[in-house]
Amino acid sequence: MLALYLKIAFRNMWKYRTQSLTGIFSLAFSLACFVPALYWMRYETTYDSFYPDAKDIYRVYAVEKQSGKVNEMVQEPLVSKLREEFPATEASTGFYPEMNICSTEGMPYIRLRTLLTNHTFFGVFPQEFVCGNSEHPLAVMYNIILTESMAIRLFGDAEKAIGQQIQSLYYFFYPPYTVTAVVKDPPANTNLPFDALIFYDLAPGDTNKMFWTLFNTQAYVKLHPQTDIGELGEQLRDYTSRLGVNDNIELRILPVGDVRHQLNTNLMFTLNFIRLFVAFGILLLFSALFNFLNLYLDLFRQRLRELRLRAVHGASGGQLIRQMLFELSCAIFLALLPACYFVFAARPAFSGLLDIEMELSRLMLLFVVCGIGMMVLILFVGFMLFWRLSHLAMRAGAEKKATGQPVLRRMAVTMQLAVSMVFIISALVVMMQMHFVNHKDLGFDRNRIIQLSGLLPHIKKTVRTALIDRLKTIPQVVDVTTTTFEPRHDAKLDEMVTLVEWPGKPAGEKPAFNVIPADNYFAEAFKLNMLKGKWIDEGGDHKIVLNEEAVRVMGLGEPVGTTIRMSVFMGDPDYIEEYKVVGVVKDFHTLSLRSQILPTIFRQPDSQNEIVTDNILYIHVVPGQEQEAMQRITAILPDIDATMAGVDLTPIGDLYDDLNRSEQAGLKMFSVLAVVCLLISLFGIYAVASAATQRRRKEIAVRKVVGAKVGDIVRMFFREYTVQVMLAGVVALPLAYIAMSRWLQGYAYRTDIPVWLLAGVITGVVTVVLLTVLGQVLRAANSNPAEVVKSE
Repeated sequence: MLALYLKIAFRNMWKYRTQSLTGIFSLAFSLACFVPALYWMRYETTYDSFYPDAKDIYRVYAVEKQSGKVNEMVQEPLVSKLREEFPATEASTGFYPEMNICSTEGMPYIRLRTLLTNHTFFGVFPQEFVCGNSEHPLAVMYNIILTESMAIRLFGDAEKAIGQQIQSLYYFFYPPYTVTAVVKDPPANTNLPFDALIFYDLAPGDTNKMFWTLFNTQAYVKLHPQTDIGELGEQLRDYTSRLGVNDNIELRILPVGDVRHQLNTNLMFTLNFIRLFVAFGILLLFSALFNFLNLYLDLFRQRLRELRLRAVHGASGGQLIRQMLFELSCAIFLALLPACYFVFAARPAFSGLLDIEMELSRLMLLFVVCGIGMMVLILFVGFMLFWRLSHLAMRAGAEKKATGQPVLRRMAVTMQLAVSMVFIISALVVMMQMHFVNHKDLGFDRNRIIQLSGLLPHIKKTVRTALIDRLKTIPQVVDVTTTTFEPRHDAKLDEMVTLVEWPGKPAGEKPAFNVIPADNYFAEAFKLNMLKGKWIDEGGDHKIVLNEEAVRVMGLGEPVGTTIRMSVFMGDPDYIEEYKVVGVVKDFHTLSLRSQILPTIFRQPDSQNEIVTDNILYIHVVPGQEQEAMQRITAILPDIDATMAGVDLTPIGDLYDDLNRSEQAGLKMFSVLAVVCLLISLFGIYAVASAATQRRRKEIAVRKVVGAKVGDIVRMFFREYTVQVMLAGVVALPLAYIAMSRWLQGYAYRTDIPVWLLAGVITGVVTVVLLTVLGQVLRAANSNPAEVVKSE
């Protein structure tokens, strides 16, 4: 019996191959798009879930009461206070992440992602030790723990790394670190990526006030499972005020799984974008499922005479249902095979596009789960439909009742067209926003400036001066400026200052200003437009320049010559100083177009320190000679200092383009989905047109006999398909407009969605659909009525 069912199934698939292949490949493509999207969603929402009791781990962070500015860091003494004074806290830890540049005997220069912490780290984030001292690996100063991959990279083997020494070029005045242990590498989806853990003695909770003004520690707590999170949050909110150490902040807690998308503002993709993409994937999958079911239901309707003959020869309704379910299962299995191949083949492309690691085993497991779930759903719905169809086959007049208009088929195709339009509009809106971003005037010439970064975090002023002097000798170099400014989505927290006072400041207002150290060559190198006054001269330690937005926020009529007071040292009121405004610069974009231009204060770096931290250089070069300039700069760097061999040279235009990587990836993803869904829809329409013209042969013949012309027949069919596309547009256009309008809200500077775009998509889809069915319609309209009537 099984062999007979297989023979019947594949014979009918071949007989109705257009409809069968349309259903199979539409299901395969939609599943191949949905599974990676679901994997991506799961990947992004399970950060640090691999830690034991991850559901009980929370991040503690601070929020300024008046400005609402979020500070990811907290004060060091708070870590021990949380453990000592809150019974709900089972363990607490703090650490300071930094990029540490080090050297070993065999490797003179290497960058390590380090976490400066102590033994409390393992109470919250247990690690799997490979070798070394697992009991007290961070017992004293200069102890260091390496990850397995870094230990192998530095010393060839994890065991050989134990006892080896690593010298920090960042803290060159300290003794070298000693490797005490090696741990397994953390998974890629973690908020705590590290290559090494270094001992750091966190300040105790009863330390002096100075430590309570420094926000330099990431703090995490592990709570008891039965903790009332809402109650604990209320207790923490004003804790620093009750201690009398800081009245300006509130403490908040956040589950470790939410840290990535709620505290990290410089991600390539927002969680809303990921959810939107998954929602579109679900739409695509369900439209394909709907289309698949209706295609096969229509195939069985066309075979109703065959089913009725089987019933006449003794087949029961249950046997008919089992046969139809078996044939449907064969089609589903055939759809899963290409879908599995598509997922496997597209994995590297998705991984690179989304900037995530897609483990093959987990991806295939997710595919199996989705495949089984999809099969169960299709078979369940198919059973309900086939049960009704079997009853029709068992009754007289069943063929007559089953030959009506395939309403469900048309609904399926209309739904797919609607989803296609949503994807097409989404891709076009993303394209328009990218064009807007790429052609938006940033306020400076982005094509002639090269960023030099990657210098030691603290570099001697004499070394930096030698570097600048050498750069200016290169013929292609026009200007060189030093600053801490770099293109980002949001301003650095340590550059945001709220303790700013100016004449006429309203009581109670506390706006946040972006304070950027920049030397006296900055305006000239970036060709900024000075509206009033001048840029800061060399040696102007207490002189500042405001941008237009800062002048507007302060409400200054004549800003030049005004004296303001502010603290640029962690917002500490003990370090407030006076500064004189010497100029006003026209607003320019220091951040991406996702963010509004902030009120910004430019000041000179501290000229008294021998060690400097404004270690980003921007080099203004001769137009058209950027590549030659970069080659010459790269050649001279090792001669100045050996550590400069690892610096990065990047055109500033590329840095702003990198901020738009999510738009570029989104455009590619939506374009692929739009093409796939539109092709599926067109195949479905072709199958519908083929079945409709075959079913309506007698109607067409009668119309021609009573005088209808070929053009009349063609217009009749065209009118039906045009109405179908219009109905799809009624659903798709508002949905796409709302979804993409919300996406555009994430940009402070954005394009509009024009009406002509929506009208153009409708017109284009109508044209493509009509061209798809044109051949079938013409063949039916030109058929000989006499032959049709005779065959019927």
